[in-house]
Amino acid sequence: MSVAIGAQPPPVVEEPGVSGYVLAPDGTPVSGGTVVARSGIVSTRASIDSTGRFRLVPMRSGSHQFLVSVPGLAPYRVIVTVPDSRSLRLPVIRLALGAYFRVRLVSPAGEPIIAPQLRRRLFDVSGKPIFDGLSDRISDPADNDGAITIGPLPRGIMTVAVDMPIFAQTRLPDLSFSDATKTVDGGTIAIQQPGAVLHIDVLDGTGAPVPNHEVHIDDPRPRSPLVFRPVRTNQQGRATFDRLAAGQYRVSTTAADRCANVLLTTSRVVAVSGSGTVETPLVVAGRATFRITSPFGPAKAVLISASPNVPPLPLPFANRATSFGCRGVTDADGRVTLTNFPPGPAHVDVHMANSTYVRQIQVPSDGREVAVAIPEGFLPVRVVNALKNQPVAGATITWTGSGARVEAAATASGEALLEGVGTAGGTLAASAHGYEPAQEQLTEPPGVPHTIALMPVPPTPNVRPRVITTSGEPLRNAVVELISANPAEVPRVAVTDAKGVVTFSDVPSGSLQLIASADGFLTSTLRIEEDRTTEVVVTLSRGYRVIASVELPATAGPQLVRVVNDGNASIDSFLDSESDRRVESTGRLSLGPLAPGAYVIELHGAGGLRSERIRIIDRDVYATFR
Repeated sequence: MSVAIGAQPPPVVEEPGVSGYVLAPDGTPVSGGTVVARSGIVSTRASIDSTGRFRLVPMRSGSHQFLVSVPGLAPYRVIVTVPDSRSLRLPVIRLALGAYFRVRLVSPAGEPIIAPQLRRRLFDVSGKPIFDGLSDRISDPADNDGAITIGPLPRGIMTVAVDMPIFAQTRLPDLSFSDATKTVDGGTIAIQQPGAVLHIDVLDGTGAPVPNHEVHIDDPRPRSPLVFRPVRTNQQGRATFDRLAAGQYRVSTTAADRCANVLLTTSRVVAVSGSGTVETPLVVAGRATFRITSPFGPAKAVLISASPNVPPLPLPFANRATSFGCRGVTDADGRVTLTNFPPGPAHVDVHMANSTYVRQIQVPSDGREVAVAIPEGFLPVRVVNALKNQPVAGATITWTGSGARVEAAATASGEALLEGVGTAGGTLAASAHGYEPAQEQLTEPPGVPHTIALMPVPPTPNVRPRVITTSGEPLRNAVVELISANPAEVPRVAVTDAKGVVTFSDVPSGSLQLIASADGFLTSTLRIEEDRTTEVVVTLSRGYRVIASVELPATAGPQLVRVVNDGNASIDSFLDSESDRRVESTGRLSLGPLAPGAYVIELHGAGGLRSERIRIIDRDVYATFR
């Protein structure tokens, strides 16, 4: 039976916490899993209970990335702007099936490797890391042939490496998943045993070994899952890395001592075969002497800076080194000597009156002098706004040609003078914050001031919906979800302010869907196309709830809840996170928000179907199942 009841008292103010309700693809609540909310380096974790619900209290307000992980289903990500109250009820989270990766790993003799240990990293389609995205998502071997299955996985990129004793640490081919429901078969891959050995002999400028010196190696390929611990050299200056698969490795370390109070770094790429031993020296000290000349003779009393050419180093090693370069001033002969400077590829920056001349050089291991001849030629440049013809102060201007690069920053008037550009052709480029970069090829440096027009970057695309009631009143604390038509984009959730407004910045291009909800109001969905110049207003109508008491025999067991309208169409997707999709034989149901009309509440259990027809007019309705 069902009866209408009066309006319910206003809800009690919630304690701080973000709560959610997680459903499986069939619409039933999940029975376990984890939720992690991360903001910067701070993360909060909570478990999903047996009813599919979770609650966690973030350490701070602001933007958080939530990751929902449930065994057997693809991880789900959503970006949530947690309000200052840190109290928020998320929209219902509906999980999907995921992709799988199957591969058979064998020894060089073809014997299956049972229960291999893997290192994995997961990235979205754009290449951004997905934190905690894989957990321990690896199945048991399907059989005794060594085949394993990893998953379920969301759309994106996964990198995998085998890392277990007596076998080479081996990176498998990167995997890209565009179809979240397919299984990718990686075939059979042989893992080297025990792998190659790499000896790094660290030497100072005299060729003497450098003991107790930390050396790193890493995989130079992007998104690498390989992890190598740093090794310190022994008394003979040797650092040894074992269990290496065939491929290239980047060896990195710092100089033996500081160069003009700067700790330089040096690195080189070493090729390793799948077996055997490779020995390579790495000189971490020395002396670099440069003689700088210009068309007018020796460049006297000129500031120069130099640094080895090294890529960004892996953390935490990168924190110990600097790339600002070692500095010195030339003498009367244009000569400068830098101590503790490793030999190898490097760049020298000559800081002239108006610009900086940059040349790539090779620092010899024997300390021989390297000549750097700055050519003649000047190039005056002016950088302006392409729309307003106004100067762009602080723009970076670069001329690349004649085997070198000349850099300068525009003055307040947008002007710069590039020195030492030579007489041959080259590339002139300019960039500035808030502008699209521009470049052009010139057959020779023009003899007159040259103007570069930079086009301003279009304003950051924002969507600013305003949520109101049917009477036009703003709705504060309404929950708004923004979903892109591009499945690679992560959904976003935020709440409205006192004016009923919420702003989503830097939104993706293409069609968008806005879903707005609030306590006591019907959920409203609005689609936004490319034209976003007009204000987006979402109007919410009053909604009501069905509050049902379930009083069934204990033998009836758990009941799945379904709500259909007069046309027998399911409206489960419109129910909020407070609406239970499963209930015990004895319990209480709250379903809504629902618009005025006729509905059928169905309970599906072991004893069959039970249903109750109800009608909502202008208030909540009470029903009883017996």
